[in-house]
Amino acid sequence: MNMIEYIWDALQHAPQKRSPSPLTPTDLWTTLQDSWCQLPPALLQALIESMPRRVAALLNARGGPTRY
Repeated sequence: MNMIEYIWDALQHAPQKRSPSPLTPTDLWTTLQDSWCQLPPALLQALIESMPRRVAALLNARGGPTRY
């Protein structure tokens, strides 16, 4: 249900995709900032537009588990 988890997942994998890997906290912070800036606006828009479907699924499940 929480669309930010998708974004966190993308950011979590960003340091692993860098070569060389970030070695200092400053390098890691820079990598995460760069990755955040590289997220496609269309992805963020799609996540926002999915909220009505997510809420409807939650209501249909009466608060139970959903695919989101």
